[in-house]
Amino acid sequence: MRHKSGNGHTVDVQKFMEDIKAVVHDGEQLLKVGARELKGKAITTAKSTDKMVRSHPYQTLGIMLGIGLIVGLLANGAFSGGGEEFEEE
Repeated sequence: MRHKSGNGHTVDVQKFMEDIKAVVHDGEQLLKVGARELKGKAITTAKSTDKMVRSHPYQTLGIMLGIGLIVGLLANGAFSGGGEEFEEE
């Protein structure tokens, strides 16, 4: 068992490494659980959206057309050099 001393304190390197491994393992488990929950919510939302779109296809088409028109107008204004420069004569 290695011991390292510095600043008057004795540190058990083996114990420290085991503690770090335990913390990393717990973090991995928390991430896996969070990802599993997020995936479940995403699937539920996608199914709900699919059901709504299939029950109201024309309204959905109109909404998407309107959103596309607004985004297109905003993009056109942003990329057309919206700021006009005044020339002095």
